[in-house]
Amino acid sequence: MIDCLSNPSWINPQIDFLIFLQNIRLGCPDYIDKFFLSITVFGEFWLPTLICAIAYWCIDFRVGLYLFTLESFNVFLTHLFKMLACVYRPWILDSRMQPSALAVPFAKGYSFPSGHSAMSSSILGGVAYLIRRKRVLCALLICLVLLIGFSRLWLGVHTPQDVVCGLTLGLILIFGVNQIINWAEENKNRYWYLMTIVNIFALISLIYILFFNTYRMDYLSGELLVNPMKAKYFSATVYGYSFGIINGCFLCRMFCPFNPKDVSIKRRILRGLLGALGFILLSKFVFTYIVMNTVALKPALLIMFLIGICITLIYPLIFTKCKRL
Repeated sequence: MIDCLSNPSWINPQIDFLIFLQNIRLGCPDYIDKFFLSITVFGEFWLPTLICAIAYWCIDFRVGLYLFTLESFNVFLTHLFKMLACVYRPWILDSRMQPSALAVPFAKGYSFPSGHSAMSSSILGGVAYLIRRKRVLCALLICLVLLIGFSRLWLGVHTPQDVVCGLTLGLILIFGVNQIINWAEENKNRYWYLMTIVNIFALISLIYILFFNTYRMDYLSGELLVNPMKAKYFSATVYGYSFGIINGCFLCRMFCPFNPKDVSIKRRILRGLLGALGFILLSKFVFTYIVMNTVALKPALLIMFLIGICITLIYPLIFTKCKRL
């Protein structure tokens, strides 16, 4: 156990469970860890965005709007809770923990709640909710969500409370956001009120994260266990992206709505392929050269905001208003 930490009593049984899984994991071949690591990709930031974007550009505008709103609310709340709780990763809470070496580079910052669990349960769970009449596909998506949550435990990067709370947050958002969108759809002007409320909440949360929260500064052998400056930077950048996503969606809905079904399937496929290729290349560049290099916060925020706007507003304007292109 790290000397500077005292864990609540309810953490110890969870650590015991993780150590039980760890003993099984250490006796398994490496490809099992690789399998679970590949599963967690569905709960990361970029793949859910691609799922939302394909739905938004190519399948149904309303479905894409719902999924993108889910994603943005998820980012705002998950990172706010992470920075409020400041819960350390399991291997920091207990020195007996040996997380998978493959997963540790992707498990930086604070632990509670599990962002992978929250994102997968909101986006994949949201898709399952939309296609709930197709029981087989719905069941497969729910199983995938649960498998992603379990993968975080298997890899040793989250405690059960992190995963359960992440899954619960996603589940609440699925039904809450559906009610919000239904309310706004009754009168397009309501999107102004919704956009204003969301922006005020997100802006206050971001200001609190950056300037008004007092973060834990625990050291081991002279090194910070978690660097709050890096955690704040990452939270701020994804906040900037989500600002762009949700504002772009609402502005597009109010001023330039489009129906993907108005064009041929061939054109929708081309639209999706070009958009996905552009998004993958751009996101890889931004993550590698901006986020990982911790470029100054203001430029990083602006760039992430512009990416969000491009996905939900600029690209749709290109393929709806410039049909020749």
